[in-house]
Amino acid sequence: MFEKSKNRIRGVRDPRGRFAGFCAAKCPESISDVRRHLFETLFDSMREMVVLHEIVYDSNHNPINYRLIGCNDAFTRMTGIKKENAIGKLATEVYNTTPPPYFEEFLKVVKTGQPYEYSTYFPPLDKYFAVSVISPGKDHFATVTNDITASRQLQDMLSARNKELENYLYVTSHDLRSPLVNIQGFSQRLQKQVNAIKTQLAPFQEAYEANAEFKQLLEEAIPKTLGFITSGVNKMDVLLSGLLQLSRTGRAPLRVKLVDMKKLFESIVAAHNYQLNEVSASVAIDELPNCYGDEILLNQLFSNIINNAIKYRDPGRPLKLEIKAISGFKKVIYSIKDNGLGINKENKDKVWNLFFRADAPTAIAGEGLGLSIVKKIAEKHRGKVWVETEAGFGSVFFVVLQTTEFQEF
Repeated sequence: MFEKSKNRIRGVRDPRGRFAGFCAAKCPESISDVRRHLFETLFDSMREMVVLHEIVYDSNHNPINYRLIGCNDAFTRMTGIKKENAIGKLATEVYNTTPPPYFEEFLKVVKTGQPYEYSTYFPPLDKYFAVSVISPGKDHFATVTNDITASRQLQDMLSARNKELENYLYVTSHDLRSPLVNIQGFSQRLQKQVNAIKTQLAPFQEAYEANAEFKQLLEEAIPKTLGFITSGVNKMDVLLSGLLQLSRTGRAPLRVKLVDMKKLFESIVAAHNYQLNEVSASVAIDELPNCYGDEILLNQLFSNIINNAIKYRDPGRPLKLEIKAISGFKKVIYSIKDNGLGINKENKDKVWNLFFRADAPTAIAGEGLGLSIVKKIAEKHRGKVWVETEAGFGSVFFVVLQTTEFQEF
């Protein structure tokens, strides 16, 4: 089937000219050579920096350092250090640092055999790296490193801009409340003054009734104008309160920890017990995987979704809520399904917009903030949120969160 050659490996083609296979005169040794060559080619052409190390012990068999025993070409591209100046040397020599960089973390991988991942800023190189660490054998470990300096700098810039915008939003909305309170106060004072004038005119009721223009001014025109002012002030007050709430959500630092999600949803449902009983709602909560996040903010996120389901329920049938989750790839997707009114196609993307409000069949007032805050909190958790819905058949809200510890951007 194969043509053999003593000196080289030859490709053989089938009758149709297609490549059929490889062989050689000395198959075992040659195939081994080919595999080694392919591995070395792949190893050196990788964009990731791969470095092999061994732990170094002192005379009392205490780990004190580690030695570089192999690396690919990306090592030089990322660090600027030539291979010949690194391989066979101690980490303290190569990186000119004492103790050796991340020694405790690497030693833990060697001892436990458990992989470890982290992101870090390395001052000697002035770069950010994402590093995966594995142990291929006793007293050995390998690091696979990506240079994330450019993306990290972009993230830092975006984060700084976002914080600047959030601060601007907070200061602006906070400062606007002061003149708004003045307008509201003087409007109320003007209404009291109008009432005082009417009281003073009581002894002259006959003359007052006879002066239709004066009466219309005091009883219709001025109260109507004050009504417009009061209505506008109240609307502005709601908008500014919403902006302040949103900016506080964005400014609040995350307190990331492992959250018991089953317990969290049970507490949210308990907090909404009165509203749910009032509408004869049923809630089914599956066994839920845990995630990492800020428990207070996650409570707010899922509370807003459940509030939304109660508000936009179908009055023609009892409300049903189903809470489930699936996990994989270091993430978990939580779903909250309801049998409510659903969302029209034209509004599906708008529901995340600040102050957007769909028409609700109930008298429950809303500011159009709930889902905007949901989106903001999910993004702070390096997650995302979306909805699948059909008008008249209910909605399913999906929230993606992390199953490993993380830091806020």
